[in-house]
Amino acid sequence: MKTLLATLGLATLSWAPMAHSAETLVVGVENIEYLPHYHWDGDNYSGFGADVLNRFAEDEGYTLTFRALPISRLMQALVNGDVDLKYPDNSFWSADLKEGKSVTYSEPVVEAIDGVMVLPENLGQPVDTIKRLGTVLGFTAFAWMDRIESGAVALTENSNFSGMVRQALAGRIDGAYANQDVVRRVLTDLGKDADALVFDEGLPHSVSNYHVSSATHPDVVEKFDAWMAANPDVIAALKAKHGL
Repeated sequence: MKTLLATLGLATLSWAPMAHSAETLVVGVENIEYLPHYHWDGDNYSGFGADVLNRFAEDEGYTLTFRALPISRLMQALVNGDVDLKYPDNSFWSADLKEGKSVTYSEPVVEAIDGVMVLPENLGQPVDTIKRLGTVLGFTAFAWMDRIESGAVALTENSNFSGMVRQALAGRIDGAYANQDVVRRVLTDLGKDADALVFDEGLPHSVSNYHVSSATHPDVVEKFDAWMAANPDVIAALKAKHGL
């Protein structure tokens, strides 16, 4: 890259950084499979989140480069300004890490419900019947923290969603705590009925929203909000496409 730049004329160099910052954005994303919301396969970013961001970029004249990182490193990259935008984000996530930083959040892009997925025959059981709760490494069952910390509930952490879902189907855990849309997608991918595990809304759960965030480009977040407000039909169609 240095050799290539050295061959360019000074006039070209004088405007190249400005053009890059105006038209090209690095978007930090999670390096996991989390369909239908998003998925990084090692080379490409896909899912609902990718479709929304790419459509925004196409309409507004940006070029996006997706940089996939582990969840913990991704948040650090945001506050350090190593990425221009982050998706998804929420003001409650890693609030201590963001303290003292100026982070701008978009309006909600999509709602996310994280809760306990149980076998249909166990739907509606009292909360005390949940003794073994499954999660995936890197995700926190915030709605259950009091019970976990008191020892009333034992946490079983899995390296991936497929493993957690299989444990729930086999009855080795009493419920799987995760995003309900993701669990349904995993069930389908495993060749199971999408309702082989069902969301129990009577058990502790959390309802939040996914946002686009930036510590360096509040103007882009503002443009993204304006684009969403002007294109509700596009957002609705993309949600329908991905079953959200």
